[in-house]
Amino acid sequence: MNTHANSLKRSLGLVKLFWLGDRKWVAWGWLSVILLMLVCINILNVQISYAERAVLTSLQEKEQMEFWHNIIKYALIFVVGTPLIGMFGWVKGKLHLAWRDWLTRHLMEKYYVDDHFHRINSDPSVDNPDQRIQQDVGLVCDKVMTITLALLDSAMAFLSFITILWLISPTLVAVAVGYSAIGTFVMFKFGKRLIGLHFNQERLEADFRGNLMYTKENATSIATYRGTDREKKGVTERFRLALGNWNQVLSWQRNLTLFRVGYDYLILVVPMVLTAPLFFSGAVDIGAVFQAGSSFGRVLGALSVFVAQFQLIAELSASAHRLATFNEILDKQNSPACDNGVDCEIERKLASGLAVKDLTVLTPDRKHQLVSGVKFEMPEGGRLIITGPTGVGKSSLLRAIAGLWTAGSGEVALPAPQDVLFLPQKPYMPLGSFREQLTYPGRGDAPSDEQLFALIDQVNLRALVNRLGGLDVVKPWSEQLSGGEQQLVAFARMLLAKPKLAILDEATSALDSANEAHLYEIVTASGIAVVSVAHRTQLIQHHDHVLELRQGGGWTFSKTGLT
Repeated sequence: MNTHANSLKRSLGLVKLFWLGDRKWVAWGWLSVILLMLVCINILNVQISYAERAVLTSLQEKEQMEFWHNIIKYALIFVVGTPLIGMFGWVKGKLHLAWRDWLTRHLMEKYYVDDHFHRINSDPSVDNPDQRIQQDVGLVCDKVMTITLALLDSAMAFLSFITILWLISPTLVAVAVGYSAIGTFVMFKFGKRLIGLHFNQERLEADFRGNLMYTKENATSIATYRGTDREKKGVTERFRLALGNWNQVLSWQRNLTLFRVGYDYLILVVPMVLTAPLFFSGAVDIGAVFQAGSSFGRVLGALSVFVAQFQLIAELSASAHRLATFNEILDKQNSPACDNGVDCEIERKLASGLAVKDLTVLTPDRKHQLVSGVKFEMPEGGRLIITGPTGVGKSSLLRAIAGLWTAGSGEVALPAPQDVLFLPQKPYMPLGSFREQLTYPGRGDAPSDEQLFALIDQVNLRALVNRLGGLDVVKPWSEQLSGGEQQLVAFARMLLAKPKLAILDEATSALDSANEAHLYEIVTASGIAVVSVAHRTQLIQHHDHVLELRQGGGWTFSKTGLT
């Protein structure tokens, strides 16, 4: 319980940023309107209470003219209250919209800045960051607002109706306080289990959804391996776990509902039992009996607000925990530290060429060392190939040089980020036309069709474009293009972008030897500096330096002797 309460408290720190930050006037403006409307609604509720009493009393005393006067007054209250209550939901929605807009943008800014999203998605402690931004933000905003407004409304209702109840019978006030205290204790004592169950449900549902998405993203690979049964078994197991936990949620909700139903029914009986003797003795009229019942319900409802909102509090704690931890991990991206508290961020500097000094690379969680003490210098326009057996850390070193992995120590000096391009083994194919595949990510002026077709001819893609029917055809490119065609597109992007440094991680692995050699010749002629990782030994001839990584952490840096 303390863990979830602490998570809720940490998450509510995000609330202060909205209410005290640059959007505070929007926040407080809508909140002021809501508070004013709550005051007006509670005033109307008090008027309704007295109007109901007057109507019932005039009926009891058979005063016809007084009855019609009171019923018209009663109806007029509803005429005023209907648009007020109808607009209340709209105003509350506008505040929720403004808060969600700010909080989502706030998290997305931290998520995307300096490629944090790449490191976050490599962190095994953060599951489904997309769900945390898209779903948990909305849930936290909605539930915090609902619970907060329920507390404010309850406080106003208590102040409005406690005096009415006291004037009818002080005993009713004492009973209401005692009854609500018992109900709140029972709800928290036996209902706190729901908080943990809701937290688990959020995690299990995210795992189930993530497995389905993973199957979609890797559909071709799964089909070629005939792995349907294996994937179905895995996703079915995650679904079974989610359903099993939800079954426990339903059981605890059933128990709490049984308690709440009995608790709510007694609210109808208790005030009538206590005021009936007063009515029979003539101390109060029938209107007072019914007013006592409604006022008792209002006061008890105000005092039992935690009983009424416990389900929402349980759900809020689960979402708040996920959001709080996500926000804290995003903040840690700006100030990473090793387990011993020592700073362990790879230092980066600007240079025309590439220089690596005492570089040690750690896994993103900073628990395992992959490469240690590497140092070398490559001049502007140089070409370096990194070789070594599988699993020795070649791709990890590339990612560290490119800035995609930052955990470790040492120094990397290279051109500015906009002058560095990383080509992975499987290129990213965005949604859009074939033109957009070639020009991604779209920096600088858009090239003309003549420039694009010259580039297409240069990388041997003309036959593909002719088959597609032009540059503006839109298709699911990750599925439409073969691995080799995707790599040709990636090289076309590089030649169009003209970076000072290109980092190639098995970027030609799906190409035949002729196309591979052709592309490296083009890149060499362009003057673009290259750092490559490849298993094919014939690629050494296209580089002037080689860095060989060995098992156990050893390495050597030398000239190839081929240029």
